[in-house]
Amino acid sequence: MAKGITVDQLAKMCAKLQKQGLGGREIIMSSDDEGNEYHQAWEGLHDGSEFADYVDGYQLMHCISQDVSDYVVLT
Repeated sequence: MAKGITVDQLAKMCAKLQKQGLGGREIIMSSDDEGNEYHQAWEGLHDGSEFADYVDGYQLMHCISQDVSDYVVLT
């Protein structure tokens, strides 16, 4: 399983895009792991523990950990 990116890596990617003048663009993300559909990021980054009460392990079956509080969530 591929390792995901960290918050620090994402920050570096964002800084690079800002230097290219793309900082004002909205962000979209894939709705599935095959890139068949995309949607906008609406709210931003959240501590994964905020979602612990309603995200089950099976929903994270394609992630390294099945505990949502191990992650930062982009919504």
